[in-house]
Amino acid sequence: MKCNLLAEVTSQALAAALRGTAARQAALANNIANVDTPTFTRTEVEFEQALAGALREARRAPSHCAGQLRVPPPRGHEDHSAPRREDGNNVSIEREMTALARNALAHRAASELLASRIRMLRAVIHGNRRG
Repeated sequence: MKCNLLAEVTSQALAAALRGTAARQAALANNIANVDTPTFTRTEVEFEQALAGALREARRAPSHCAGQLRVPPPRGHEDHSAPRREDGNNVSIEREMTALARNALAHRAASELLASRIRMLRAVIHGNRRG
């Protein structure tokens, strides 16, 4: 069975995580930009559960090259659970900055893991050849 080395489950999962953290970054930046906008409702992006579900499904496949990891694109949704201020805005700059830092760490980790995976594949392809 032929297998595209970058289309196996691990690389697909890391790429999906990068898409998710990028979408979350955009939502967090928008929340921060609108911290002083009256009646603004913060947006939240959740993708981890969808990714975990897709990985569970992939484990049921007969091989790691069985096909595409089916992860729906990350989407934002309004967060109505956060408390609102008098102006109707529910963005807390402290919460957003904490989430931004946490998201940046997750993005960097996924990025470094994917880059490491590509380096390993290159090493295998090229073997011990120098040049």
